[in-house]
Amino acid sequence: MKSHSSTLVLAFNAISMIIFFLLLSYSVQVEASRPLGGSTFESIKSSIIAQAYSGPSRRGSGH
Repeated sequence: MKSHSSTLVLAFNAISMIIFFLLLSYSVQVEASRPLGGSTFESIKSSIIAQAYSGPSRRGSGH
């Protein structure tokens, strides 16, 4: 009886490892398929504008 349960545990561990490696390989493929897009002037300009608007607001500083 003990050998049957140890075989079952071994099979479960093997299946779990196979599923883990399949998911790992899929996530690596998804990461590699993303385009790396170069920095264009528009993206730099939009990031500067976003940074300017993301700072703390100074309400009433000029009044």
